[in-house]
Amino acid sequence: MDPDEALEEARRRRGEHEGDPALAPSDLDRIGSERIGFEQLCEWAAIDVDPATLHSTRRFGAPVTRLKRMLLRLLRQYTAELEAQQTRFNLALLHDVEHRLRVLERERARDRDS
Repeated sequence: MDPDEALEEARRRRGEHEGDPALAPSDLDRIGSERIGFEQLCEWAAIDVDPATLHSTRRFGAPVTRLKRMLLRLLRQYTAELEAQQTRFNLALLHDVEHRLRVLERERARDRDS
């Protein structure tokens, strides 16, 4: 499942369950959590610009597309560094959130056992 599909699925599910008193918060936490793993989130966190996706939908879009691709090639050194920095930030943030989640889950389990 790609990020756009996951977002649409989450929005659809939120709309289905919004305001439904029959669903406890624990049920809402489970919805969709089995589908997306940590590895998939790490894959999505990595930024990679594909020049093949550059296009224009205008009436005479071919010249615009060529211009965009030329600009991408000219600015590639700059954008590559930005992509690398953003990817490192995304992955660090994702790992931090994962760590915090594990700590909270351990505390919650410890509180339940007490």
